[in-house]
Amino acid sequence: MSGGDTRVKEKGLFRAFLGAGEKTVAAAFAKLAELDDVAKAVDTRLHLLHARVDLPAEDGSGFWRFLSLGEDIFVVLTDCSFAGVRHEHVVAEGLVEFHFLLEGPVALNLPQADDATAPASISLMACQQAFGMAYDVVCQPGACKMASLYVRPPLLEGSFGLAAAGGAVRQLLHPADGTMAMIEQKIDLEFLRVLRDLFGIGFEAARDLPLAMARIVELLTLSADAIDRGSRAKEESIVFTARELAMFKRAQEILATDFSETLTIPQLAKKLGTNATKLKGGFRLLYGTTIFAYRNRYRMDRAMELLVAGALSIAEVSQAVGFRHQASFTSAFRAHFGVTPKQARQRVAGAER
Repeated sequence: MSGGDTRVKEKGLFRAFLGAGEKTVAAAFAKLAELDDVAKAVDTRLHLLHARVDLPAEDGSGFWRFLSLGEDIFVVLTDCSFAGVRHEHVVAEGLVEFHFLLEGPVALNLPQADDATAPASISLMACQQAFGMAYDVVCQPGACKMASLYVRPPLLEGSFGLAAAGGAVRQLLHPADGTMAMIEQKIDLEFLRVLRDLFGIGFEAARDLPLAMARIVELLTLSADAIDRGSRAKEESIVFTARELAMFKRAQEILATDFSETLTIPQLAKKLGTNATKLKGGFRLLYGTTIFAYRNRYRMDRAMELLVAGALSIAEVSQAVGFRHQASFTSAFRAHFGVTPKQARQRVAGAER
């Protein structure tokens, strides 16, 4: 980014960051073509584009990579550590989205040879909203590494063989008015291999662009096969209405403030007027994390505030953030911050002397 850059710098994700007027994927890629201070590589024969945009130091570290294959496939690779919360408003534009969410500081390395399964935290989430629908996506501070593919439905129906797919895929390709359809599938080692290779491309060698194209097509092929298999197994897509999408903001508020021990996902779903499956799937899509991880972060932050304030004992702090047993609280606190509650309080007291 040059010092004279005048693009809008909302604390958003790539659409808002690039200052794309329509806040769409297509508009973001069009904006890239106008920016002179962004390194780009273009192969006109294969209709390929690559661009890298660095995150300003005041916003964190890392970068986005943008790749497009003609006008039908857009890819955004996020490899950032955000200093603060990032928020973006996503409007419908007729693209099916495929997201590989890598929670936290995850390295895209293959598991050990004796591990036959992919890490449970990594999954494929495919979604599309009908025109007129919109949702808000929020990325919490910290490391964020994910691959997002945006594909036009006719290409998936024709070139990737989904024209004859079952009901869940049909809902994904052609969501009903006023709805958003989503499918989540666990991924296997083959997905991890392709993701690792895609993130590992340096885009410096002569054949890196066609190599990226090959990996993207392979990733889409695996994705199409995965959701098609799920459809043939009679798995249903999750369908959200506009009211349900708005409901997730309320879920976010409750999880950030209600630390009662008895709050469970089914209870939260009942309170919000939805079911646990929709709640878990939608929350993961919109906030890039699980309900447990999101709530735990706020519980631990609140615990740290109470410890620093010094008015409560450690046992009382434990109860205040919903732990019945102090030992469980100590373990959770140490796992989150790397120190025990007692050590955290001692460090604060030492710093104030």
